Amino acid sequence: MDLIRRHLWIAFLLLGIVGFLVVWLAIPREPEIDKLWHLYVKLASYGCILGCIAFFPNKLKYGHLLVYAPFIVFLGYLIPRVSFFGVTGNVIVTNFESVGEWYTLLYLLVVQMINFSVSFAYRMGGGTPGKTIKISLLATITLFSGFLDLAFYTINPVEIPEGGLIYAHHIIVFLGSAPSYNETILFALAHIPLFLLVVFAPLDKWFGQISNRVQRKGKQVTTPVVNS
Repeated sequence: MDLIRRHLWIAFLLLGIVGFLVVWLAIPREPEIDKLWHLYVKLASYGCILGCIAFFPNKLKYGHLLVYAPFIVFLGYLIPRVSFFGVTGNVIVTNFESVGEWYTLLYLLVVQMINFSVSFAYRMGGGTPGKTIKISLLATITLFSGFLDLAFYTINPVEIPEGGLIYAHHIIVFLGSAPSYNETILFALAHIPLFLLVVFAPLDKWFGQISNRVQRKGKQVTTPVVNS
């Protein structure tokens, strides 16, 4: 897997940067998913960043120190920004204009940074690309399954809105309407097969096979033909 390890992460890094800039600068910061391509771009950007992490070289002498980098992002930007909304009272119930900014910070950046930080720490600790991807995908499946939405109305002293889980926009985009609490449970349970598929998928084996095929083709192209 030398070929993949040495070069693929750079391609993913560049694509991830482009994707992030598109999401950050071109897509409106709002909870609702008005257009499906917004969701597709976000998922594609996530996939590219995850690919960079999964194939990032983890044999560097001081590579373990890179795991410290996310703390700078958390403590230097994300936590202060999210805290601002709570400390100043600039939250949903008092300032609807700030909903999109708060939602983007909390769910698009903070949640995904936790995901990427854990995955990156595993990778730098010697984790394989396949298992690194699995850790991140399992977290993402859990997030999109509705588990977080169910937990919010289960552990907090709040009532479920009459119209259902109206803030579960990632579910609404698929169902076409806000799901009830029971419907969200069924929606979450429906993700179990996908969860298990990721758990048992032999990703590292597939990556190894792809890398070997690419290397063999490369050798065939570069090896000169000697005519007798």
